[in-house]
Amino acid sequence: MPQLEQVEFFISQLFWLGVFFVILFLVLTYITLPKIRAFLNQRDDFVKSHISKQDELIKKAESIIENYEAKLTEAKNQASEIINEAKDKALQESETLIKATEEKIQQEIRQTEERVTKEKDLAISELNFQLKDSAINFISKVTKIDKGKIII
Repeated sequence: MPQLEQVEFFISQLFWLGVFFVILFLVLTYITLPKIRAFLNQRDDFVKSHISKQDELIKKAESIIENYEAKLTEAKNQASEIINEAKDKALQESETLIKATEEKIQQEIRQTEERVTKEKDLAISELNFQLKDSAINFISKVTKIDKGKIII
């Protein structure tokens, strides 16, 4: 029975398996694998170039951040210097104003004291005059001497 005779059929299948395996091996080795290898190399180059660009951009960003921080520190220092100068200037101006005001107050105190002294002297002289006049009136009434004759 030819259906059960598998030896010839099996050998022919082994032959064609070997032929197709060798063809497949040659196609994969010389055509497909070099293309895959080239694609993988291209991808590696692409990734490496982007990683190097990324590293450069990171370094640039870090330098920009350092520059920014340096400028920010410098600006803060300048601002504190300006504030300190303004405080010093304000203190000097306030001290000058205080001294000028104190001098003005002292001058007004002196003028007021002089006016008070003049008013006091004037009041004392008027009081003396009124006392003399009262004394003259009293003496003239008590003694009945003419006012014009009494000398005090």
